[in-house]
Amino acid sequence: MDTIEERAKTANELWTSALKAEAEGNYIEAYKLHTEAHDLIMDCARLHQAAHVHLRRVNYQIGNYGELVTDWLLHLFAPLGVFELVSYFSRTGVFGAAFCKRSA
Repeated sequence: MDTIEERAKTANELWTSALKAEAEGNYIEAYKLHTEAHDLIMDCARLHQAAHVHLRRVNYQIGNYGELVTDWLLHLFAPLGVFELVSYFSRTGVFGAAFCKRSA
């Protein structure tokens, strides 16, 4: 398995491509790329939260309201540690890593 830093680099590359697709109005492609990035970094609370910020925006644009509700619920429960909880149960060893700590 790649390190979280390597996966984060790949996720950032995917996010860059997704943002370009969004700017071009290609929200389906953006959704695909954002989802791929999300799946790489779910075990890192900070990056997982950032992934849902991107997904929230795209899910709204494509009318994917079921997932949009999930994105907003995760956002609302973030202060309670929902992203850390997902990281903890992923059992990849990333939980608690300084690189993955959320700022607030």
